[in-house]
Amino acid sequence: NNYIVKKYFSIMNELTSLAELLVIASFLGLLLRRINISPVIAYLISGIIGVFLGVNYNDSAFQFITFLAVNLLSFEMGVSVNLLDLKKMFGRIIFIVLTEFTIVFTVVLVISFILKLNILSTLLLTIIGFNTSSSIVYKLAEKNLDKSDLKLILSVSSFEDALAFIVFSFISSHTFNITEILIASMISLVLGYMISKLLINPTVGFSEDSIILSGVASIFLFNVLSQILNIPSTLASFLLGMGTSVASNDNEKIANSIKPLTDFTLILFFFVAGSYIKPSIYLIFAIPIAIILILTKYVAFSTAYWISGVEFLRAFRTGLFMTALSEFGIVISITALQEKLPVGIAYTISTVVVALSSTIASIVTSRNKRIIPLLNNIYVKMNLTKVDSIIKKSNLSNFKIPDVIKSIIRYIIISIAITFSGITIVYLLSILSPYLVFLSYLILGIVPVMLYLLLANTMKEIKGKYGEYETIINLFLSAIFVIINLSFDLILIKTLQTDFLILILAISIVTVISVLFINRIRKILEDIEKIF
Repeated sequence: NNYIVKKYFSIMNELTSLAELLVIASFLGLLLRRINISPVIAYLISGIIGVFLGVNYNDSAFQFITFLAVNLLSFEMGVSVNLLDLKKMFGRIIFIVLTEFTIVFTVVLVISFILKLNILSTLLLTIIGFNTSSSIVYKLAEKNLDKSDLKLILSVSSFEDALAFIVFSFISSHTFNITEILIASMISLVLGYMISKLLINPTVGFSEDSIILSGVASIFLFNVLSQILNIPSTLASFLLGMGTSVASNDNEKIANSIKPLTDFTLILFFFVAGSYIKPSIYLIFAIPIAIILILTKYVAFSTAYWISGVEFLRAFRTGLFMTALSEFGIVISITALQEKLPVGIAYTISTVVVALSSTIASIVTSRNKRIIPLLNNIYVKMNLTKVDSIIKKSNLSNFKIPDVIKSIIRYIIISIAITFSGITIVYLLSILSPYLVFLSYLILGIVPVMLYLLLANTMKEIKGKYGEYETIINLFLSAIFVIINLSFDLILIKTLQTDFLILILAISIVTVISVLFINRIRKILEDIEKIF
């Protein structure tokens, strides 16, 4: 009885402390919003206060909410990615992102040298100073920029997110194998599309709670997949979101439905993040470092956009909207701290960067028309007219890869994605239930049919374009088809470990089923091809 009474009072004390914390966070958040400062800093301060109030951040409930928060954020970021826009502007986007990364990394190296930071902190600071917040950018730019500039900055922001997740996977897994990550990412994209089609897309026509439930269920299912594929669950959730953006006819509704739950869980996540902030001498240096990173981001993006072939004034005005740096820097930093990695300095700087950048971005973008005359004065005084005309003529971002190389690379990538997705589905079915393994026989027929259709589509695409070389290209593609099919069959047969006669019977039945549903299989393949 005494134990029960003590436990009851302990739980009540924690609930009381949490209630007090939520009230403090609400008050501070409203106060900071009024003066155009990001409420994230209010939640971090509340997290520090929670330590003194005796809130147990190591509790299993907080750990679950932390897991849910970062995965919901990752999913939401993935849903906001428009792959079709990315593909259309890929040349310009990759040029801008690589230029940004190079400039930011160079500046961070100098800062790291002065502060004597380790390589991991240097890498984290680069991502913190490089990754823009897509949601804040959209809110700031929606009514201020034309559609082409808005599409570009959202696409660039999406590509930055993808690079940030690659770094995140490195931190979470303690190893970095680019081949494994790329293959796992391709598989996750395809499976994300399929799961979204089956689980999330059917709920779009219903109430928001149905969308939330299907979204959360998909995230937990992808957590199992992430363990099979040996990638962080957050990267898997991001790719699930990207798959959903392709599979769904109304990805905006999905993002809007998930957002309230994401925002609430993130508040509690930032409480936990605040508990890691310790008084340090680096807090004094964090503000000037944050300002340097924000300025570097602005100059890096604007310069890259300008060199890619647009006018100076347009590039440097658009750059103002890219100065809101992402709160995902805090997510990466806190994950690194929880993994006991020595990145305390980078974490402290990341909290200040998020608070300052969102504040500065909201101020400068609201006054962007007043800043244009200042930019024009710089343009005139530095006599950049000639440079502008040279840049427009050269248009450095329009480098094009030959179509035949594109077709072959695309064929290989999609073949690998389809093959390994099929194998992963078999593993997933065997983990979920021994009875579901029988569904694996469907994969034996559907995957080869999809690979054949892909081969036929690719050959049709290059037909009549390359003369005498066409036969050689077709033989090369056919050889890849045979090798991939043979590897797929051997891996699956070994995995299923079934009697040979049963296997032959299953393949025969599934082949008939595949022929009957050939149009549906073709439609699935067309959607997968859109992804890549």
